[in-house]
Amino acid sequence: MGLSRKKPGGREVWGKTGGRWGCNAAVASTRDGSRTLVHSVNATDTEGQDMNKVAQNIMVAAYGSP
Repeated sequence: MGLSRKKPGGREVWGKTGGRWGCNAAVASTRDGSRTLVHSVNATDTEGQDMNKVAQNIMVAAYGSP
């Protein structure tokens, strides 16, 4: 179903991200559910290949730096 695993801040996080023109969204959680995040950000950089900076800052605030 497109779930991915990342280790920001040393924590194993499972989630799904996606976007369309004008919107970037994600759902993510630690395996034990101690940290869960759902966000939707209006995106103005849909042309770029990198993650939206606002969305990236939200993820770092929730889980720590990669």
